[in-house]
Amino acid sequence: MNPVDIVLGALALAAGVTLAWRGTPLFRAVLFLAALAMAALLFLPGPQLVHLAGRDTVTVLERWARATPWGVPEWAHFAGFLGLGLLLWLGRADLRGGRGLALLALLCAGAELAQGLTPGREPRLDDIGLNLVGAAAGVALAIGLRALCAGARGRRRRG
Repeated sequence: MNPVDIVLGALALAAGVTLAWRGTPLFRAVLFLAALAMAALLFLPGPQLVHLAGRDTVTVLERWARATPWGVPEWAHFAGFLGLGLLLWLGRADLRGGRGLALLALLCAGAELAQGLTPGREPRLDDIGLNLVGAAAGVALAIGLRALCAGARGRRRRG
């Protein structure tokens, strides 16, 4: 293990702890694990990720991605931050609003910049954009889900 690996590991753990600092125990665990999974996606070399996911899984993902304007790596950026935005907005009531959006933007940019420390990876401005779009989609989905749940609770009380 080299010093870069230690720095990246410390960054991933710090992000996980920061995200999981408050909230219910379930969401704390889920947010922490999501942060570690994102770190793995961002910092592990591509061949190692293929090995972890399995070649058959990657083949299916590549076939699916060919029908879209993005490749598998772009979808991974989008989907990873969609999940992070969704979980953060649902699990951390104290971060709904400007603070949460600022934290997500910082994570989107910081994660990409940290990739510059990873051998075989390079930070890209368009990936920061994909991260931001994914996080925004996650927040929008969380807001929609919360509204649906609130509406359903209201109908049950009236009914």
